Amino acid sequence: MADDIVENLKQPTQWFRIAFMLALAVALYLAGLVLTLLIIAQALFGLLTGADNRNLRELGAALTGYVRQVLDFLTYNSEFKPFPFAPFEASPAAAESTTHEAEAADVMDQEQDVEVHVPEGGDIASTDELAPPAKAARRRSSRTSKNSDGDNDVA
Repeated sequence: MADDIVENLKQPTQWFRIAFMLALAVALYLAGLVLTLLIIAQALFGLLTGADNRNLRELGAALTGYVRQVLDFLTYNSEFKPFPFAPFEASPAAAESTTHEAEAADVMDQEQDVEVHVPEGGDIASTDELAPPAKAARRRSSRTSKNSDGDNDVA
């Protein structure tokens, strides 16, 4: 057992990992400071404008994803070394919400094509024929009212 400990102490990979862990602990501290400032700024935006700031929200999502990567490495749940030892990646949640917002904006910007079908001969007797059944029934009921005798009168 004592020999295993001595062998582990001689492994450079463990010492390198500890050095990376110390560097990432400093990065985690700095990310915490930035997140604190971001929280304060977002709260001020909420108070002053009544809504959050989308850019700050996306930055917050990216930073929380980064913090998660750092914590995974520090707790030995991942061998992936996050930024600054690898390219900074925005969190998947931030990228997904941005993608959904962009798709929604694209859908709203597109014009909707409406097809109108005219019967042969071009003669349309009533607009009720083109309306969905529920709307046509409402139109007919609004044209018909009951008089005091209980008979139906057409308006």
